[in-house]
Amino acid sequence: MPIKPSCLINHCLKVVFSIFLTVSISFADAIVIEAEQQYRYAEKLYEEQQYRRAADEFDRFTHFFPDHPDRRMAGFKAGTAFFKAGDSDTALRRFNQLTQVDPLDDIAIESFFMMTECHLFRKEHGRAILQMHNLIALSDYPQVKDRAWARMGWIHIDQMEWEEARSAFRRMSAAARADTRMERLDSGLEQASRIPRKSPSLAGTLSVIPGAGQLYTKRYEDALLAFLVNGALMWAAYESFDQDLNALGGLLTFVGLGFYASNIYGAVSGAHKHNLRQKQQYADRLRLDYLDGLSSDPSPQGRSGDRFVLAFRIPF
Repeated sequence: MPIKPSCLINHCLKVVFSIFLTVSISFADAIVIEAEQQYRYAEKLYEEQQYRRAADEFDRFTHFFPDHPDRRMAGFKAGTAFFKAGDSDTALRRFNQLTQVDPLDDIAIESFFMMTECHLFRKEHGRAILQMHNLIALSDYPQVKDRAWARMGWIHIDQMEWEEARSAFRRMSAAARADTRMERLDSGLEQASRIPRKSPSLAGTLSVIPGAGQLYTKRYEDALLAFLVNGALMWAAYESFDQDLNALGGLLTFVGLGFYASNIYGAVSGAHKHNLRQKQQYADRLRLDYLDGLSSDPSPQGRSGDRFVLAFRIPF
């Protein structure tokens, strides 16, 4: 059956209209993303502490605007957001990518410091210090080197490695060390060897008398408890044997020996814990003394924030 010309024309008009309508709807639904809007949205999510979403939006910015002048900063902020979200693996990869430039720019320098913080978060203190050594080797700026040596010094202080910390701070330039805060810090590190400590071997020896070792380490409640428990078990075992209850006496003696050994071990362990606590408190005092000097410094440098301050700075 032949197709009428009028039907063919109508069919063609319908096809054309359908295509036109589809294209019109597509253009109507299209969303144009501007670089500034995308960047501000990612920053807004970061400020709201929605770090994972912020990281995704910064990544989207770098993907859609690869030639934008803020592309590297967006990559740095994405890495920082991943770090804040607890994803140190991804953060390390992002920061490492940003350091692969020659010469190092500000973003690369800050990325080295952030890699150090990532390693510290992962309890990888050796790798954290290695990143600072890498930055010192690659950077030509004395201020950057000074900041890296200072960061290493505080890492060593946190690890209660006094001589290593002192050595790191002394590698800073004379200009960086020319203030009373650094002199006070150096003096404090020099005196760290005189931190009061308890002898673990003496604590164990004194524990021949139950509780004496704990008394030596100033754990008075533990000393009283050790003396009472061990004394009670010894007395109970003696009474059992005296009344010919040999089985009960043997059991009490076995239990008593366990408590007696625990008493000695506890005294030795207590001495180690006491020494560690003393070192941690000393490290805290060093930090507080330094920060007190920083806040009370009347000089312009002290008011504006010391470039060798303990924490890293994120250029947001």
